[in-house]
Amino acid sequence: MSCWKWFNIILERAGVEVTEENRDRVDAAIQEYVNARSSMGLCSAALKEASSEIGDDPTMRNELITKVREAAKPAELIRK
Repeated sequence: MSCWKWFNIILERAGVEVTEENRDRVDAAIQEYVNARSSMGLCSAALKEASSEIGDDPTMRNELITKVREAAKPAELIRK
């Protein structure tokens, strides 16, 4: 299952639609964010639980929204 499916509210708030073109980048951005925050003890490594924890924390929620928006941009517009 793609990890973005647990994060529909984040995607809605970010104004992001997952497409074939951006799906892998959005998946990677969410997974990398969850992995980083869970390694610091800020959220669960399990995506289902992490989605609630991140959604309930304004700082993490806004950080992830920013990362998801960047990942969803067309490939030629993404900053390297």
